[in-house]
This record gives sequence, structure tokens and C-alpha cells, in this order.
Amino acid sequence: MVSARHQTMRQKRLAIKRWFLSTTFRAGLMMMVMVFGVLYVMQTSSLSTKGYEISDLEQQIEVLEQDNQKLEFQIATHRSMDSIQTRLASMNLVSSDNVEYVTLLGTAVALR
Repeated sequence: MVSARHQTMRQKRLAIKRWFLSTTFRAGLMMMVMVFGVLYVMQTSSLSTKGYEISDLEQQIEVLEQDNQKLEFQIATHRSMDSIQTRLASMNLVSSDNVEYVTLLGTAVALR
């Protein structure tokens, strides 16, 4: 009998062929295919869930941008001169006719 170190090429090929046809190899291969299949399904479902979340967030962004534009329009409207004069009239304020400015004499200003 020939030892394992001194096998011929034919004997090596037959040993490899027996190993590929063995039940252990087939079971291991099937387990690997099943594990990769499960991982693929998990990854696909995770990505589709993330896609829906991104879509929802994009819709929220659009709604918030529209609300922001409405608020900016309201701010601009309230800052307009017509709006200010209307609000001043409703506050019963009186406009001043004679404005006098005070100038202080002898004040020191710091120079660099």
C-alpha cells in the first residue's frame, strides 16, 4: 500500500472526487447556500425598509419647506409699512410733529 505522502496523481484525483461526492461536503455546501440566502433576504428587506423611511423623511422635508416659506411670507407681510401703520393706528399712538435731538458737549470719545 502506498503512503499518503507518495500518492500518485490518479489517487489524488480519486480522493478529491470522493471528497466532493461525500455527504459531509454536500451538507456543508447546502448549509452555506442556506446561510447566504437568509443573509440576502435580510439585507434586501433592510434596504427596502430604509427606502420607505427615506421617502417619508423627504416628504416631511417638503412639508417643512412649504411651512417655512409661508412663515417667511407672513414675516415679510408684517414688516411691510402698510402693516406697521395699521398696527400703530390700532394702538392709539400719536405721531410726533416736533423732533428735537440732544447733542452732548464735552464728551470724551476713546481713540485707538
